[in-house]
Order: sequence, then C-alpha cells, then structure tokens
Amino acid sequence: MKQLPLQGVRIADLSMMWAGPFATRVLAEMGAEIVKIESPRAWDNVRTLLPQPGATEPWNTSYYFNDYNRDKKSLTLDLSQPRGRALYLELIAKCDCVIENYRADVLDKLGIGWETLQKTRSDIVLISMAGFGKTGSEKGFVGFGPIIEQMAGMASQTGYGDDGIPYKTGISYGDPIGGVAAAGAVVLALIARRRTGRGAWIDLAQRETMAQMIGPAFAAASLRGESPVHRGNRDRDFAPQGVYRCAGNDQWVAISARDDREWWALCAAIGAPELKSLELPERRARHDELDLRIERWTRLYLPREAAESLQRAGVSAAPVLDCNAIHQDPHLAARGSWVELPHPKMKTWKQPASAWRLVEAKPLPRRHAPLFGEHNREILCGLLGHPERELAELAASGIIGDAPIGAREG
Repeated sequence: MKQLPLQGVRIADLSMMWAGPFATRVLAEMGAEIVKIESPRAWDNVRTLLPQPGATEPWNTSYYFNDYNRDKKSLTLDLSQPRGRALYLELIAKCDCVIENYRADVLDKLGIGWETLQKTRSDIVLISMAGFGKTGSEKGFVGFGPIIEQMAGMASQTGYGDDGIPYKTGISYGDPIGGVAAAGAVVLALIARRRTGRGAWIDLAQRETMAQMIGPAFAAASLRGESPVHRGNRDRDFAPQGVYRCAGNDQWVAISARDDREWWALCAAIGAPELKSLELPERRARHDELDLRIERWTRLYLPREAAESLQRAGVSAAPVLDCNAIHQDPHLAARGSWVELPHPKMKTWKQPASAWRLVEAKPLPRRHAPLFGEHNREILCGLLGHPERELAELAASGIIGDAPIGAREG
C-alpha cells in the first residue's frame, strides 16, 4: 500500500466526547499519528459511556469510545500540575498540530494557550473547537451537541411533535459535522504551512458550522427572510413523495415521483392507471389520497422488493434501512464498509471502515482504541527520552496513570 497522505504528521489531541475525537479519527485514517491526552482526574467521559456488558474495566470497553478513538495513542497527563504542563510542552515541540474542544478560556487558564504554544513551536497549528467560539458574548458557554443543534436552527427543519415542542434529530448531528470541518481545517492549515512556513490558529465554532449545514433553508432565511415550512417527508416540487409501509413490522420504502414520467411509471407499477392523468398541481392537492393508494401496494412487499420493482420501472425508490439492516446491507459489505478490530478487553463487533477511498492508498483501521495510558512509556521514555524510573514518580504524583481516578460506568 502506498503512503497515506498524512503519514509523518503528529497531532496532540486534547479533545473529548464526539466532535474533536471524530476529527482526529478521520486524521488518523489518513495516516496521522494521534496522541490522545487525558488526565487521570479528567478523562474523556465517553470512555465510560455504554461499555460492553460484564466488562471489568468500563473505561477501556466503551463502544462509543472505541469507535471514535481507534488508531490513536493514549498519553495521560494532568495538565493542572506544572510537571504535567511541562511534559505536554515537550511533546508539543515534536508535534505538528494541536486540536482541542475545551470551553473557550480553558487553555489560557492552564497556561498552554496559543502564545505559549507558539513559543514552544513557532509553526504549530492549533484548532480550537469551542462550541460557540473564542470570541463573542457566548464564548464562555459550554456547548454539547444537543444544545448546539437547537441554537443553530436545526429544530426549524426537524419540525414539531403533536405537543408543539421543537424536536432534535435524535443524535447530536452537529458533532460529526464539526469534526469533519475540523479535519478539513487541519489539512488546509498544514498545506498553507508547507508553502509559508507559518503555523495557524483556527477558531472553529461548532454552532456556526452547524448553522451553515441546513443549506437552502439557511440561505432562504438570509436572503429572503423566509420562515421554514415543515413538509415532513413531502417536497415542494415533487409529488407524491414519502415513506410507505411495507410487509413486516416497521418496514418502509421511500418513493419520490420527480416528474410526470416517473408518475406514469409509478401508476403502472402499482396498478393504478386511472390516476395517470393527474398533473402536478392535482397530485399535490390529493397527496393524502395518493399516499393511501400507494401504500396499498407497498404493504404487499418487503422494502427491498418494492424498491427494486419500482427502480426497474423507472421510479425513484429505496428501502428505508434501520441500523441493523445497514449492517447486513450487501452493497456496503461488497465495498468493505465494515471492519472488526481485535481488542484485548472486548469482543469484536462491526465498525465502519474509513469513508475516504483514495486511488493510491486505501485507508483501513489498523488497531483498536488505546487503553487508558497505554502509550505512556512509549511517548515519555521513547519519544521524549525520559528515564523509566521517572514513570513511577509521575504515577505517584497523579500526573500519569493507567486507570481514571474514580471511574465508573455511565
């Protein structure tokens, strides 16, 4: 396999939870060496979220943590202690980039902010991912995915339930969006550094990144002052469109008639030639009636059967897959979209392979997420050149450790 594009790049990863770790996972897939830094007293909380049942070390057996942090190395350092900060800056001198998603004021309060990093390595790249950015009236707020999603306008797209309450998406959608943006920012900054010799400090506010991802609605509100219209599964231009029940429990197929030709094909496929003459305005007006007629047909078939039958007829259709169905999807299996990584503390399970497919080098997950403090010796003694005897002193002072202090599941 040819060299991955970020091979030789070392990144100090101070990020936690989802957005930052997702960014560094992408960078690791591209070949970067990621050193994940956690304090024995303040570790990444995802470490103990949903561990594998029966695990004796929940901080090493979380499904979430192992998905977001594979292909990284673990270094424990208590940055609240002067010795911990000194070791951290020794590491920074050998790194190309730092990524963090602390609250806006944390790095400076610890004494390891941008000016200190620049004095340690003049061409360092720093990506700061505070939820609301480093400036402005909200800079001091702590930002979690569900909060950022609501403050970025996403609820205006997902709509309201019967109780009139705005709905979130069901996941913290802004986190991976912010992570992808941060990964791109790192790469662009490294390219610029190659040309100019200068580092960069990038202030990437997750709220702003999320707001710009709601596309046409964001543009319509900005340019024309339009309020979002909650159409559910329906469309302003295509009719009929929606998801329709199929045979089986909670089984669905998505169908969209995008023009008259597809509408005629749909009528023929479901055995409703009497509806073929309906033009778009009438199809919109009678949408509820058409939905019932379409569903009479789709209920006779499994989702994939219905979708493939309609596709052959020239209608836009696809099965609606839940997470279990996605894991069994033959197309994804043929593309090698799932991997199983051996883990010393966990049973193997399917994890997503890299979404990036390069012509010259195929990124593949190489190893499981690191155990807590697994690479302390390798980094402190090997990379930084400290004597082995110093590890015991650091552990006794609580600067490093091989297990989070006071960790428990949840």
